[in-house]
Amino acid sequence: MTTVTHAPPATTSDSDDEDLAFACMDFDGVDFGDDAHIKLATLDEIVIEDDVPNPDIKNSHVDKKAVASDIVVDRFGELPSPVSTAPSSTVCEANTAQLNPVDEIYKQKATLGSIFANKDVHYEMSANDERMLVMEQDFLLPNGQDGSCEQLDEDNTDLNHLFRQLKDGAYADMLRSPVAQELFGSKCELDLGGFNLSGAPYMMENIKLRVLSYFSTKDASKKSLYNKCLELELIGIASLNLFLQLNYTGPSMDRGLKPEESESQSHTLDGIHPHGMFEDLASKGVRQVANSPVSSELSTITENEPSLTEPNTSNAFHNTILSELACDGEWPFQVCSTPYFLLVARAILSMLAEPTRPFRSWAEDKVEPCASANTAISNACGQFAAAANKLIGASLWSARAVVAHRRLMAVRRDDDDGSACPTLWKEADAMYQRCVRVYCEQQKLFEDDNRNSYVAGSVMLEWGLAQHHFRTEGKGKASFKMALSFVRLEVEVTGADGKRTKYQKKSTAQFLVRAKPNIAVPQPDPAIEDEEGSRRVTNKNDLIKAQMIKHDDVSDDALLLEKIAFEEEHDNAHHNLSILDQSILLALCLDVKNDNPMDGLTGEQMGGFLARVLNQHDDWMVYSTALLERAWLECERTHGRERAILQIQALADQHSNRLTITQSTFKSVEEDSAPAQDRLRNLHTIVYPPRWEMLRDLAERYAKLGVVTSAAEMFEELELWDEVVECYRIAGKQSKAEEVVRKRLSEKETPSMYTALGDLTNDPKCFERSLQLSHGKFYDAHIALGKFYFDQGDLRTAMRHYLDALATKPLMPAVWFRVGTIGMQLKEWDTALRAFTEVVQQQPDEGDAWANVAAVHMYRKNPEKAYHALQESLKQNRNNWRVWVSKLYTCIDLKKYDEAIQACNELVSLKARRNESEKVPMLEEKCIRAITGGSIKNYKEAISSSNECLLDSAKRTLFRLRELLDKMQETMKSDAWLYEVSAHLNIEMGWKEDVITDLMKEYRILQSEKWEQDQSKLTKMVELIKDIFQCHRKEGTKESLSKCKLLINGAKRKILGSSEYNAESAEFVVVLDLMVKEIDEGMHAFKSK
Repeated sequence: MTTVTHAPPATTSDSDDEDLAFACMDFDGVDFGDDAHIKLATLDEIVIEDDVPNPDIKNSHVDKKAVASDIVVDRFGELPSPVSTAPSSTVCEANTAQLNPVDEIYKQKATLGSIFANKDVHYEMSANDERMLVMEQDFLLPNGQDGSCEQLDEDNTDLNHLFRQLKDGAYADMLRSPVAQELFGSKCELDLGGFNLSGAPYMMENIKLRVLSYFSTKDASKKSLYNKCLELELIGIASLNLFLQLNYTGPSMDRGLKPEESESQSHTLDGIHPHGMFEDLASKGVRQVANSPVSSELSTITENEPSLTEPNTSNAFHNTILSELACDGEWPFQVCSTPYFLLVARAILSMLAEPTRPFRSWAEDKVEPCASANTAISNACGQFAAAANKLIGASLWSARAVVAHRRLMAVRRDDDDGSACPTLWKEADAMYQRCVRVYCEQQKLFEDDNRNSYVAGSVMLEWGLAQHHFRTEGKGKASFKMALSFVRLEVEVTGADGKRTKYQKKSTAQFLVRAKPNIAVPQPDPAIEDEEGSRRVTNKNDLIKAQMIKHDDVSDDALLLEKIAFEEEHDNAHHNLSILDQSILLALCLDVKNDNPMDGLTGEQMGGFLARVLNQHDDWMVYSTALLERAWLECERTHGRERAILQIQALADQHSNRLTITQSTFKSVEEDSAPAQDRLRNLHTIVYPPRWEMLRDLAERYAKLGVVTSAAEMFEELELWDEVVECYRIAGKQSKAEEVVRKRLSEKETPSMYTALGDLTNDPKCFERSLQLSHGKFYDAHIALGKFYFDQGDLRTAMRHYLDALATKPLMPAVWFRVGTIGMQLKEWDTALRAFTEVVQQQPDEGDAWANVAAVHMYRKNPEKAYHALQESLKQNRNNWRVWVSKLYTCIDLKKYDEAIQACNELVSLKARRNESEKVPMLEEKCIRAITGGSIKNYKEAISSSNECLLDSAKRTLFRLRELLDKMQETMKSDAWLYEVSAHLNIEMGWKEDVITDLMKEYRILQSEKWEQDQSKLTKMVELIKDIFQCHRKEGTKESLSKCKLLINGAKRKILGSSEYNAESAEFVVVLDLMVKEIDEGMHAFKSK
């Protein structure tokens, strides 16, 4: 039995494993051909059942993702829109049987979808409803908010008041209004016909049930259903706007008190964060995960410590909301502010946008499906659906809420390839497609053609930006172009001579963007055309312009001009653009960034668009976005870096109402900044980062400049603990990192902080506590536990945790890779094959994963599938010698001798190029013999078949083999077998002139190995001498016979003089004497002639 050396493992760049590819690989059982004369071993311990199907490389990964998406959609009480995702729904239904115990949950829990089944209910709009519809258009659609609240009846006081508050930016007051209090302010139990409201573990289901109850009850005001729907829409918009104000635009609601104010003053969010219906949950903040392994030591830590940024809520309440908003395995950004308001907005707006969409609700106990629910609710819901369908702005605001939800997800930048959050993408796609049909494809939605164009362009721009946020293919390019066509904006990208610096003498070519509108820009209302009104507009524009940090503000000897001075006067003049036109220019600038590498040329092109936008200062956030983009570009330049950093800091500070370096007076905080409603008005048509992203970017720039301590403090505020640790390490403060984490944990518990502490201390209890806080959804903790147990050698526990992480977030190829390697080590081939298949589906260019797919197939004696996987692996990396070894064996088994010869050539070349430390193996004797024997056999079969094509192919194979043998003789340490094989090939092919040369080289090699003292070598030497004798005898010359006699006599003397001489050796001597005798007879014949 010949033992085949196991190929060492290959590793992947995305994992720190050291025993990954080809773990425990064994090539026993490979067919080396009949001519190899080698008996191969088999793996008796590996039993492959014939009836076990081999999973193919192209498995149903996409279907599995669809199933996972369906679960998460139901998690939010919503199903994919039938408009855009009908095929996916079919896939989900076909595959849910594979998902246990989730499938059992579906069977056990009740659904409210049946109560919307009555689609024949129609809602008739009253005259007052028609006036409310006009109000909705004026206030809630783009280019609106100029309507009058006096158009409604006096009975609509609640609605009038809500519209006024929306116009004034009093979003917190809207959520504290009588309508909101009636909806969410009470803790009382409601009769929902079999549904226990307080028993529903998901807050979104609670909110939706409250809404259904609100529409099923009669009130004294006798409001119409459309009135109620519109009030509900305004509450949802207020909740969304408040979330965006606190996380994106500012001003924040921090307790930035003046000296004369009392610290006991109530907080602005008291009573609405959360509402009364969730007071108990906020105070208790507990929803444990079943079977969560939490240590008794850590479980004693209280969850009721007040949050530093969440007034009147517990830390656990914040984590509960984040777990509700978690989607497709992605966890929301931990330090976001008031995610409760986003949850409320998502529940309300999604329900209004698609009132007929069913949703599921789960309860703590097993609940049988309710057939009729409550009769009053069932009847009201049909009417609610009919009235909600009359709302013209619900779909657009729901789509905006979905985009805000996606941007909340803490997707790692290097992982954000567009595959994250597919559930949210389906919903956003459905909502925006509906908006495009309504606002962009229908004609004459409004009487004013300019309004039609403005709304169509705005919606199309938002749709393009949504594609950008979801990282879809094209990232909104086509939608940006459509928006440009809707507003009929002419944009010319060109160049002109100009000067960039103060002391520049000669003008040089500068990038220039010209923009000319073809739609009249709306002018200020004539009602404010008086002197005082004009002064207010001017003051507003001056405040917006004051956001810019000038070069002269940073340094007295600044070199750069504030903007390029062009030679031609008309290049310095610009047309007045609308705010939407400016937003489209920013989108085109973004498109340049998406389509090109970030180099100097791209920066110049983007700078042209930004300079054009900065020529006007009509909107606070549009101007801020252009300033921020310009600052990012200037950070890469020597002369602009200082101004850029200060500009980013100023933009970050304007979110807060506290005193900072860049806003050092209360006047600058309160009077010299825009109110919330002005900041939010055009937020959805620009890409302005949330506060945490801006601070993260600023911290990274500080770290690059060497200001690592300040960067660490900012990272600490954002709970980016990997960056905190790295900054403190660079600053020489390694112990500071653990101290910071423990201090923050004493103030506020979050899953990410416990995971960071676990990374620092290598304590699995910290990871377990992280899982408890996140209700089992924080996949980083599962991965950390998997790595911990993997390092401890507990492979099965490690695999369990890795699979738990993948159940939460399937799109993690590095984790799938680790699962595959563990499966190989545990000899669980089905698991290993599935894991590596997932890797190659998610990352088709991962060569090591393809190699491991091949390794599993080779173990299972399936060389055909192994061959195709090896081909894919070599496409990605042709310098991995392990893969070439695998291909060599596979090709021999499949009798693909040409490709086996190619693999041998590659291995010889790699051996010559690489260092000895890389241990590239020598070609094995049995492989070369198998290739030689198989090639010769094919050649003989081709001759007998009289097929010219086969014969030419067989000849080419033999010529390639001859070249391989020559290359091996030149570059490798020669062994005797190599010349034996070469001689055998020459004999079979009739190349007689080279036969004796190869045999003599083999003889010389054996002479140096003391062959006479080893019985096996002695036997081999005698056989070799026989072959040499046969060649000399065929040559038949006196000289050749004389040389052969001398060679034989020399070998005979060595045998006789050996200390190991025995009876078997004597038999060899007799054989040699017979050959000498035959030579003597031949010599005598020459003499007689």
